[in-house]
Amino acid sequence: MDIMNILKIITAIITVILAFIVGIIELKKNPEYWLNRWFALFFSAISLGFLFYTIYHFILFNPAPIIPLMITAQILYHLGLVSVLMTVFVLDYSETVAMSVKYLLIILVIFILSIFGYFIWIPTLNMERFEQGIVDTETPLAWYIYVSIFRIAILIYILYKFWSISKKFEGEEKTRVLWFFIGSIVNVAGIFMNMLGGIISSLLLEIIGLALFNVGALLTLKGFLVK
Repeated sequence: MDIMNILKIITAIITVILAFIVGIIELKKNPEYWLNRWFALFFSAISLGFLFYTIYHFILFNPAPIIPLMITAQILYHLGLVSVLMTVFVLDYSETVAMSVKYLLIILVIFILSIFGYFIWIPTLNMERFEQGIVDTETPLAWYIYVSIFRIAILIYILYKFWSISKKFEGEEKTRVLWFFIGSIVNVAGIFMNMLGGIISSLLLEIIGLALFNVGALLTLKGFLVK
């Protein structure tokens, strides 16, 4: 395994640990409030996603479990995406409204639309690179583009809503939402760079993307620690 792949795995492991810790801290701050619960689910799903991501990159002797693990990781990433979208609904419409059947169904539909293609256009493993000791999964281009655009559209909407919502609050609540906004910007930058790295096969961009996501997680945590 070359040095860049090792660095990518190390960064992913750091993301697993950090995202899990951030999720636990946020949940403990107010375990009864759905805002904290959805943010905790977001970071927990991302943490588990990168855990599966890390595991399948260590499988160099049997290719069979790699693609199922890769798809599981992608599903967890999208679970995280819809979870952070739910935080927007909670902040914008109130906890009661956001947890109504209407908004839960919206989230369910978005989630299904974001993952269905993994079971139709199934990713493959580059066997030539696998024989060289490198795990390199390849997602069919049309589905990869669809997923990428889908993610970017949802993330832009989330950023826009956080910025709009911040204008509704004053004092401590405004500061908290602004930290969520700043953290989300960094998270989006990280996700975009990681995605771009996958498109152009740049491990460096993927590593930078993971590092930026970790910074974004800490900035989001800062919002929960505002007093």
